[in-house]
Amino acid sequence: MRFLFSLTILTVVTSGYAQTPIDQARNLPVGTSATVSGIVTNGSEFGSIRYVQDATGGLALFPGTGSTGGFSPTVGTDITVTGTVKDYYGLLELDPISAFTINSTGNASPTAQVINPSQIGESYEGELVRVNNCTFANAGGTFSSGSGSFSSNGQSGIIYLRTGHPLIGTTIPLGAIDLVAIVSQYTTSTPASDGYQLLPRTSADLIASNTITITSPITQANIVPDGFTLFWTTNLAGTSNVAYGTTPALGSVTSGSGTTTDHSLALTGLQPASFYYARCFSVLSTDTAWSTTTYYSTASTNPGSVAAYFTHSVDNSVATISPAISLGNLIDDTVRAYIDRAQQTLEYAVYNTTTTGITTSLNNAYDRGVQIRIIAEASNSNSALNNLNVAIPILFRQNSQGSGMHNKFMVIDADDLNNAFTVTGSTNYTNSSFYTDANNLIIIEDQALARCYRMEFNEMWGGSGTQPDLANSKFGADKTNNTPHLFNVGGTLIESSFSPSDGTTARIDAALRTTDATVEFALFAFTMNSLISTLTTVDALPERTVRGVMETDDMDMGTYQDLLDGGIDVRPDGDPDSYLHHKYAIVDRGTVAAADPLVITGSHNWSYNAETLNDENTLIIHNDEIADHFYQEWVARWTLAVGVNEASRSTMEFNAWPNPTHDQFNIQFEALQGGLVHTNVLDATGRVVINSNVVAAPGSNRITMDVHGLAPGTYVIQIEENGSRGHKVFVKE
Repeated sequence: MRFLFSLTILTVVTSGYAQTPIDQARNLPVGTSATVSGIVTNGSEFGSIRYVQDATGGLALFPGTGSTGGFSPTVGTDITVTGTVKDYYGLLELDPISAFTINSTGNASPTAQVINPSQIGESYEGELVRVNNCTFANAGGTFSSGSGSFSSNGQSGIIYLRTGHPLIGTTIPLGAIDLVAIVSQYTTSTPASDGYQLLPRTSADLIASNTITITSPITQANIVPDGFTLFWTTNLAGTSNVAYGTTPALGSVTSGSGTTTDHSLALTGLQPASFYYARCFSVLSTDTAWSTTTYYSTASTNPGSVAAYFTHSVDNSVATISPAISLGNLIDDTVRAYIDRAQQTLEYAVYNTTTTGITTSLNNAYDRGVQIRIIAEASNSNSALNNLNVAIPILFRQNSQGSGMHNKFMVIDADDLNNAFTVTGSTNYTNSSFYTDANNLIIIEDQALARCYRMEFNEMWGGSGTQPDLANSKFGADKTNNTPHLFNVGGTLIESSFSPSDGTTARIDAALRTTDATVEFALFAFTMNSLISTLTTVDALPERTVRGVMETDDMDMGTYQDLLDGGIDVRPDGDPDSYLHHKYAIVDRGTVAAADPLVITGSHNWSYNAETLNDENTLIIHNDEIADHFYQEWVARWTLAVGVNEASRSTMEFNAWPNPTHDQFNIQFEALQGGLVHTNVLDATGRVVINSNVVAAPGSNRITMDVHGLAPGTYVIQIEENGSRGHKVFVKE
């Protein structure tokens, strides 16, 4: 009755306004009140904004500050809305909404108008459109939040997915599809003549153009020196084929027998530590589904090794496999030792170098005949490079946006099977990075990975020559996704990606979503909203715990607060005299037998600049011992941040009563040290239905939780303090 009464009031309110066709409302001056009617074309996929369309046009509706409450119509709702005309970064909308009437629900959406990308503009803003024969950049990967590009019949366009959009994490179509979406705009230009983008709503807006379609990313496995296997799925049974070769022209084809929807095909007889282009395809009758052409690597014949070192203390007491190594002030000696190992070639791409001992080692390497090439960032201090032999070529990235050439890697003797090393991590080659700040250094002996990093170096250098080729040199957004991404280093799978060309944030996101139990992170800069959302989602799942340490000195605290608001146990790093300069996360370190322990690390901060502007490198290392070593480093940082030993309690005991309950129950628990305690209620699907954060005092605490709004059923109460977590099942009657 209350709902019906509200509708009656709203109907009276809106009936007092003359309704205006949407095309005329779009021509009203900003600040004018307007009343329009039409069919709502989207739901919560875009958040609280809705788009409405009538026979004359479309318009955005946003319930901003000052709006009447309860505005959340569903797709197909026939609605009458009164609001104020507003220009929001080029998008025309009614905001605030002063009144609305739901006339009916369940109506068919307007027919999407078929256009081409060049027509995406003001004349279609707010309307449903359809662009046929679309192919996406990064096809075969997964959708992530933000903007992405597509092409259709030689023209290009942009789609946009907000954080939390249902397409995020799903496969980007490999073949051509027809795209249905709403035309929107976001621009800071004056006049607002650009920034038009398409907003698909759900996977139903991606309509397969072909009879047979590849429905999964192409995955690589069984990587050995003479080959590897590729896997994919199709919607219909078809043949399994792979065209491959050492150039994009391919040239060779291998095929399987029979037809299937689950395809796997092994490529054999290949060369070790070598890269091959491959394109999978499946045939059904006269129709063929094609993947994109992608680069893959075979394994090296030398099994290689992976080692991690740290500049600050580690806590060996929590080791489960072997003790981690803190090099302390000897970290620069380790870097110099690897420079001293070079016999043939050395590629050096380091953001900034101020330690003269490094340049001494580079000069010594040059004197013994090593071909040295150096890339650095022009906008930062590289004072030690002034001490280099003038014959050693240096290329500076000039006029950079963001942090520019932000890599910190070296490649040693990439063509020497037994002396090929990649040195990377978070460490700049400066006195502060070596001796003061918390950093990690990764050293990998593997020819295939070394050749991959050399390929990235050559793209920035402009070629493989001894001198840089400025005409062909590419930095930042000019680079392309042109390296292999998966390597087998002595049984350890390593994922490699470079920014901004390779969709690194989506790869980090995918790794975090594999979590079966725990995530620990230590991050210098963290501003990527999509990854905040992912961590919050993971932490809310049953039996998952996410904890982190962040650098907060001189940093924007918005992300820190967003993580706290999302229920994440995150702490400022506990050392005011140094920077926590890491960029790592640990997934499932030694907690679940079936888990895939991994470490994400490199130069890539979890930020917009790292994803879109900077030259960066990232490794995802699937290795339980490396995860164990990083965990020992992380516990030392965590202990410093919280002031207690994290390992002192893993399970939090508490009492909850009455059970079953009708409307509320009590929770009694012991807090070890006091502070923030997270309490979640999860339904049977694992969805968080109640989230509460309380500040507890050390010792015994009691809180009351109101559950009267929950539907009858079985739920889980989850409580956590400083990484100690407990669960209990309760019944709501």
